[in-house]
Amino acid sequence: MRKVLYIALAVMLCGLYAVSQDYPKAELFGGFSVLHADTENAQNFIGGGVNIKSWYPGWTIAGQYNLTKMLGVKADISGHYGTPLTNVPGFPKAKSYTFVFGPVISFRDHFGDRLTPFAHALFGGNHISVDSSAFFGSPSGSETSFAMAFGGGVDWRLTHHFSARLGQFDYLYTKHCGNLGALTGNTCVLGTPGFPTDHQNNFRFSTGIVIH
Repeated sequence: MRKVLYIALAVMLCGLYAVSQDYPKAELFGGFSVLHADTENAQNFIGGGVNIKSWYPGWTIAGQYNLTKMLGVKADISGHYGTPLTNVPGFPKAKSYTFVFGPVISFRDHFGDRLTPFAHALFGGNHISVDSSAFFGSPSGSETSFAMAFGGGVDWRLTHHFSARLGQFDYLYTKHCGNLGALTGNTCVLGTPGFPTDHQNNFRFSTGIVIH
């Protein structure tokens, strides 16, 4: 009888442990992303019928480690590419890379066993560069600034190990001052009198596959 009780107790403890671990410890996301860049009224500043591009396609990857069923930490990296001035022949392409880290809250089992909304607050940096050699005849310009992303999204579980990220929306704040090295004489342009502000209110959308 005592052995039966011991066995029953062991089964109950294993069951409780399994329930407590009923969430993925690690998740990896990868997919398509598009960035809506804040042009800071540059269209009005430049004038002359120049078209300034706002939408830049790219990618996002993110690794997440879950400390509990609800709380985790995330590292998020994304890249976006495009030609800022679309109707200027020979204008070089620009690149934007964002690397941010921070806490994430996942609302598991609140909306069924397949739907998992989440929210995060991420902090880090954003690096932009322009290959100017083709247009300006000078070295490339680049700048790295502070960045933070506030947002969230929704995952739909497909199988035990895969989910579809139906959508992730982020407000992406960056604080570039326009110091692009040789292009601006190593001085800040944005934020000075007569120029647009030295911070940008961008928005980012991502979708893809989550592995857990």
